Amino acid sequence: MRKLLLILLCIMFCSCARHEDLRQELDKVFTETGYTGKIRHNNFTRYVDYYLPSDIGEETADRLSSVLIYNRSRIIMDVNISGIINDRYYEDLPRAEEGFFDDSRLFYTKEGTYKDYEGNDKEYIFRIYEYDEDYLLHFLTKDLIFYAYGEEKDLIPVTSRIYLIARGAEVRSSAVLADFSTIDVIDYHKKQVNLFETIMPVNGSINDFMLENEEPETED
Repeated sequence: MRKLLLILLCIMFCSCARHEDLRQELDKVFTETGYTGKIRHNNFTRYVDYYLPSDIGEETADRLSSVLIYNRSRIIMDVNISGIINDRYYEDLPRAEEGFFDDSRLFYTKEGTYKDYEGNDKEYIFRIYEYDEDYLLHFLTKDLIFYAYGEEKDLIPVTSRIYLIARGAEVRSSAVLADFSTIDVIDYHKKQVNLFETIMPVNGSINDFMLENEEPETED
């Protein structure tokens, strides 16, 4: 019994140390990545032009969203319509929708600023949520939203590529403001959730990854 306890404690300490190392590596993505000039775009949509690294593929795309593939990880890039409209009338970066994420699974958080395509300072909020052996990433700016999920080994490369794409993207906010009303924004949020449900793996759903499971009701 004592030997089993020692083994369990060793596993726990090793896991904590590994996670701490991973968090430090994630910090380096944001602290050691400089922005020295404009990045040449190789993807063009109605609202955003952006650079896609050569090791990332594009699975699907429309005028608002792109589903990207890195190894076995999927990345969703959405034009943040509500954020652009909010920025037009307010100053604060909106937070993730309350209740949309299970905060008890929060593994990593980072907030800061970076230089965008035009050299302007732009705020970001980055969160990683842990779900057993999978991780959900959420990167938010005033004009773009990224979601990704994948295994632990892909966290660093996926995070660095999301950060690179975000920093080099050129979003045409004026076109978004001209095309969308507040009613359109509500419909857009529904579309965003539907898109995530569509690309989730067969052994998961949006409820499994993003919402806290509710206990089923029992009959008396």
